[in-house]
Amino acid sequence: MRPLLATLLLAATADEQHAKHGIAPLNAGGWINKDDAETHTAMLYFHSFVPPFVSIDENATLTVSDQWRAHGDTEVRQSFARLTPFQENSAGALWSAFPFGDAANSERLSIVMTFRLSGRAQALDAGEGLALWLREGPFVSGKAFGASDRFVGAAALFDTRVNQVRLVASDSLPDDPSDREPILEAAACDVSLRKDASRDDYNHRNKSRARLVATPNRLRLLIDEANQNEWRLCADVEVPKRVAERGAAWLGAAHLGVSAATGTSRDSHDVVGVEAFADSRAHDAHLQTGWRKFLPRGTEAPLDNERLKAIEKMVDWMSFKLDHLSHVFEHSTAAFSAQVDRGEDEFEAIVDDEHNRLMQLDDSIEASLSEDLERRVLELQLAFKSNFEDKVADPENGLDATLSEKVVPEVLQPFEDSWRRPFLVLVGAHVVFGVGVVVLMRRVRKMV
Repeated sequence: MRPLLATLLLAATADEQHAKHGIAPLNAGGWINKDDAETHTAMLYFHSFVPPFVSIDENATLTVSDQWRAHGDTEVRQSFARLTPFQENSAGALWSAFPFGDAANSERLSIVMTFRLSGRAQALDAGEGLALWLREGPFVSGKAFGASDRFVGAAALFDTRVNQVRLVASDSLPDDPSDREPILEAAACDVSLRKDASRDDYNHRNKSRARLVATPNRLRLLIDEANQNEWRLCADVEVPKRVAERGAAWLGAAHLGVSAATGTSRDSHDVVGVEAFADSRAHDAHLQTGWRKFLPRGTEAPLDNERLKAIEKMVDWMSFKLDHLSHVFEHSTAAFSAQVDRGEDEFEAIVDDEHNRLMQLDDSIEASLSEDLERRVLELQLAFKSNFEDKVADPENGLDATLSEKVVPEVLQPFEDSWRRPFLVLVGAHVVFGVGVVVLMRRVRKMV
């Protein structure tokens, strides 16, 4: 169930909200409820966040809380924060702006993170996955799931490449020599928390939870795979000696953070919420009762002024939350409508720009082809003319030589043979006539 956080102090300032709902500061980082019967039984608001997210940072960007900072490729939306989008080699983080301070004096910090890991291809690179950090200092980027691998404190590493969760405690102090190898205490469990985003049954309800319980000397990690309040112990490690010797001081100096990184997997790592409690026993009760905030119930609960005050306060919180949800919905609708209008204008501009580019490209191609075609035709004409003139002028293979050798003999040959036949006929006629004259002359002589 969703815890009642007074909607993370929406809209009004932190001081105004704390005064309205009876929440008093706990020095350098935690907040407790003055009406709780026991110390440290309320959630640490500066180190917790739940949706809807409506806070805006100094860059006019949506953020999970005024007390948290987003880094890298993180995109905060109203219902979750996406540390890495569906793309390769991305990294993002959410980091608390303040250490736990005196809230750690209870020596039983308890943190629950609700998250969703999803992707469409198997993770193949080392360092891909999500990490929950309880470590000193502000955020420093690095190769350990998007953050630096040198730290003092604890890290729960959700390695999607091998489907394993590791709990690591490190004693790498800031003033250590660079060549000193930190002492690490680690334990692990095999668990598959990565959801297949290509499945038809994949939706926003696919979530998991991890719980880190930290004392000055020991760390425990529990996993609720399907977000059904079914917890199992994953890892239990001791804090390195020289860190444990500092007692609750190292917890008070620690920041809470979440980071994630992708290699070639293009996974998305979504953080839905983080709950931090100063006392793990109070957190146990909270996980069982949720937003009811430990109110007595049924016949065992007397109807007295204290109970009525608690109920009225809860109703005020719920009314406050509903008012802001309506406000958020109205502004979200208006923003979406404006975004659609801008999208239409941008789409029309893109279409016009593409049309103009196509027209320019068509004109350029046409001009280029026309110019090239004219040039090629002119070159062919000149080449043909030059070749023709060379052929004609060639004394051996030119046109004159070809006509003299082949055409002229074939044309003149018929004329050379045509005179012989009439000549022979004429000669024959003369011979016959001469013979006839001779015969006639002989006959005349005989008659005489």
